[in-house]
Amino acid sequence: MVIAMALYQYAWAVLLAPLLSFVVIVFGTRVWDLLSRPHIAATTTHAEEHAVEAHGSEGEDYGEHGEDDDDDPKVPRLSAGAIASGYVAIGIMALACIYSWIMLLTSVFNRQSLPAGGIDVLHYDWFVQPGGVASYSIIFHLDTLALAMMVVVTTVSLLVYFYSQGYMEDSAGYARFFAYLTLFTFSMLVIVFAENFLVIFVGWELVGLSSYLLIGFWINKRAKPAELRPSPSSAALQAFVANRVGDVGFIIGIMILFANTGTFSFAQLSTAVTHIDKNLLTVAMILVFCGAIGKSAQVPLHVWLPSAMEGPTPVSALIHAATMVAAGVYMIARTFPLYVAAGPAAFGTVAWVGAITALFAATVALVQSDFKRVLAYSTISQLGYMFVGLGVAGSEYGPGLGMFHLFTHAFFKALLFLGAGSVLHSLHHATHREVQDMRLMGGLGPKMPITAITWLIATLSISGFPFFAGFFSKDTIINLTAERSDWGLYIITLGTAGLTAFYMLRAYILAFGGKGGSFGGLWGGPYRGEGQPHESPITITLPLILLAIPSVIAGYWFGFFDYIQPGAPVLNLSTILSDAKTWIGVVVALAGLAVAYTLYCRVDAAKLHAFVQNNALLRATHNFLYHAYYINELYDLLIRYVVLGISHIEQAFDTYVVDGIVNGVARLALLLGRDGRYVETGRVQSYMIGFFGGVAVLAVLVFALVTFGVGK
Repeated sequence: MVIAMALYQYAWAVLLAPLLSFVVIVFGTRVWDLLSRPHIAATTTHAEEHAVEAHGSEGEDYGEHGEDDDDDPKVPRLSAGAIASGYVAIGIMALACIYSWIMLLTSVFNRQSLPAGGIDVLHYDWFVQPGGVASYSIIFHLDTLALAMMVVVTTVSLLVYFYSQGYMEDSAGYARFFAYLTLFTFSMLVIVFAENFLVIFVGWELVGLSSYLLIGFWINKRAKPAELRPSPSSAALQAFVANRVGDVGFIIGIMILFANTGTFSFAQLSTAVTHIDKNLLTVAMILVFCGAIGKSAQVPLHVWLPSAMEGPTPVSALIHAATMVAAGVYMIARTFPLYVAAGPAAFGTVAWVGAITALFAATVALVQSDFKRVLAYSTISQLGYMFVGLGVAGSEYGPGLGMFHLFTHAFFKALLFLGAGSVLHSLHHATHREVQDMRLMGGLGPKMPITAITWLIATLSISGFPFFAGFFSKDTIINLTAERSDWGLYIITLGTAGLTAFYMLRAYILAFGGKGGSFGGLWGGPYRGEGQPHESPITITLPLILLAIPSVIAGYWFGFFDYIQPGAPVLNLSTILSDAKTWIGVVVALAGLAVAYTLYCRVDAAKLHAFVQNNALLRATHNFLYHAYYINELYDLLIRYVVLGISHIEQAFDTYVVDGIVNGVARLALLLGRDGRYVETGRVQSYMIGFFGGVAVLAVLVFALVTFGVGK
């Protein structure tokens, strides 16, 4: 028992591990990398220096050179400092990951080793107001909820770090990339360990900063309007601003709670909120949920996530699949007792926003042709499921329902993103340009067998295919909505499950299969692109193989609900299989898979495209979904003509009214001073004339008043 407690007490080492990596890289290995690069000759001009810096060092030879090669500046070979940056990040994160798993397994098999309420691993009183009115403490806390999330963060981070060695090979920003990755992992772990709103908000904003840096990593990359793809710098800015919009509500909600309780602590708030007006508490928790809407890309603040796909694919896997976007779900799970204490509108808002988002994003994903963008909308949709799970769970299931889907989703969605990255990496080497359009792929299964098989496993898991991880976590949420008699939520989540199965198998077939391939078109077929793609190196395929394992078995942790909240129901395989609602979900998922198979394996892609384009209704529907309901365009109009219009009016008011008054007073004073100086001449004769002239005028006035005014 003592040994186990010591094991948990040193959990702060996991939190600080990525911060240590960041410091070592920024102040050590990255400096080493920059100093060891070949210096530009002194005779070169300033323009030549800029060209070398922007497009890579001299001496590189990549054969045929495409214009997209300039998007990620290359070096002939990585320096020892750059390579060391990757090794430092991977080595330290490997230790943190192993430590996390040891703590998780210890707490699973020895439930008494970790106290029910968890333990504080770091505590610092930042400021305490006199009289005990309020305190501001930096506290990092470890409990079962934090342990489950910590394992997700460290495991996916480690695999993404390892994967990045191959994906970012020869990148001029290799060391900087690993510095950003480690900063993000530290920021995410701050959220995981946070014991109060003060700490979680610091991690919340650090995650936003890290995301901004990583999305905009390819600063030279240009926008591609024809493909509805912004530049990474624009995408990073959009992500940053959209999250700040959600954070406005988040901050207001936090301050309402603090103003009425005097504490930021989650544990203290759970008891103190019983004395707050329930309606006010409900409003506060809905405002807190606004932060989750922004961070987890829910409607209407979802627009940033598809654009964020312009960052490197490892970033998409780490931030936009497994961790950062799941921070909103984790925050709701962490504050779950506060939502229970609030009115039903709080949980209702969480559930319905999640359901609407799930359906919306799934319909958009049906027609996307960009490989990563399909996964982006898929992520938005699956996050919606998690919020539905949290919204309908109630105190009986606790936060475990939503967190269980977060846990399984992290692995198979990271696998999907990294698998997509493997395809893009291979096509880039084959074509010497960036290819993300699935219409230029096809038949890649035999050419990239490891990538194809693992991607198929993840596809089946997210589709809810029986006995894969997603089957247990997602169908449990769908079935519970029916048990709660929330029939609107049930119909939406059930229908979305069928759409998910359709668009995921569609993406698989467009990339790896096609009509004429083996197994009815599921393997191989005509390749519609250029060059000769081949399987990715081991640094890329090994993480795919490792992620395929939890994509199948993670759902078999049937005691997950009880682990997160002791006393919650435990899943039972026989009960699940004997429930008619389970098989309704299976039939819907199989129907989605069958439709996708029929349309894309049995029908020629060109004929299918022509059929849609020749039908006015189908063509209009396709365009409407392809442009994501034109919400981006609507926001553009609102910002361009409403927000900027109001700002122009305010600018005119400030210029012509406020400045006009201030400047007018100044000009009047200047005019009076300038003209009044002629009165002060210094000549006695002038003063006497003025004096007696004034007396004469007054005498005339007095005479006039006495004669004509007084007594009349």
